[in-house]
Amino acid sequence: MTEEFFAKLFERKNGIKLGIGRVAEAFPQIKTREIPVYHVAGTNGKGTVVYSISHILTQNGLKTGRFISPHIFSYNERIAVDGRNISDPEIIDIYSELERTVDNFEELSFFEITFLVAWKHFENEKCDRVVIEVGLGGRIDATNVIDWPKTDVVTSIGLDHTHILGETVEEIAVEKLGIVKKGDIVILPVMAQKGLREWMISRIREIKDVDLYSVDDIFSKEGTSRSIVQIMNMNIAATAVLKTEGTRHIPHEESFYFPGRYEQIENNVFIDVAHNPPAVQTLVDHIASMNTKMVVVYGAMKDKDVGKCLGILANIAEKIFPVSLDVMNRGADVKYIVDRSGESVKDLFLYGKNDDETLKKAYLYSKEKGLKLLVTGSFYTIEKYVEWRRNADCN
Repeated sequence: MTEEFFAKLFERKNGIKLGIGRVAEAFPQIKTREIPVYHVAGTNGKGTVVYSISHILTQNGLKTGRFISPHIFSYNERIAVDGRNISDPEIIDIYSELERTVDNFEELSFFEITFLVAWKHFENEKCDRVVIEVGLGGRIDATNVIDWPKTDVVTSIGLDHTHILGETVEEIAVEKLGIVKKGDIVILPVMAQKGLREWMISRIREIKDVDLYSVDDIFSKEGTSRSIVQIMNMNIAATAVLKTEGTRHIPHEESFYFPGRYEQIENNVFIDVAHNPPAVQTLVDHIASMNTKMVVVYGAMKDKDVGKCLGILANIAEKIFPVSLDVMNRGADVKYIVDRSGESVKDLFLYGKNDDETLKKAYLYSKEKGLKLLVTGSFYTIEKYVEWRRNADCN
């Protein structure tokens, strides 16, 4: 029954459905409490900030709901309370309740239903706080139906999803800032682009009764194995909690855990969800700081700058093993990846006649050469590797 249920749910995952009209109609039908919310938008760093805020709040005795997307290993990761993922029976029970009670249920998308299931779960669990990751953009994201004062974080701005969000960083920033409403607290870190933060501040100031804060240096960049960007994102999270909650305990940096962010999942095998050039550059800078080369498994979506990502990865790659992704007609196949790579990158490619063979070649090559294996390019690349590894015979 569980497999049949998830198959039914994933049938709705047939592309991005823009606009919040459907979920705006549905949300009031299921909401019974205005739980205090931390709302996190941004091109990169959202996941790290969401996990960090959730961890800090939980360590301070506040029962905390966490909503993220997409997942890495299982759908249940998207919805958690105090770090415990929602169970299959809880998902099925809430889904069935929504199916019975929400008038426009059949119109809702996969993401919209997931968000509603999450909110109902947080209410059922009597959460004190909820930390929510924006799915795409902000202004027209399903999570933007929250209409009471909250804490907003915009982690970074970059050129990603430009066909939806805009062709310039200013256009994209407008979409991200769409989550900011009257009465909110806003945490805005330094932006990579010169003058962008000041421009964003001028937009925020147009909204009434907004408390705007810069980011404090709470965690040190010295003497840590974490990347500079990871420390920056932890500082964003800690600032958000301190400015919202007042004086709170900030846990030691080693207690933070970030799934899929240069995470070691088995001996000398690392995964990272970097999927656009800025994120890949951050990953490569961190690996380069350790003076090491890695064997890379790479898969990507067609709407990403594949050529630029590969050019960056080439700086730390001994070999690159490309795999195909078949995701809602958006995934790139191996030919697409190879065709968009520069000549110097083409020399690094190795692959088999199918993805299973390519993954086995990558795994065995890394073992034979005594090198670390990095799986990256998309959440779906990691999902593909994990599924292959679960069934693989690598003898």
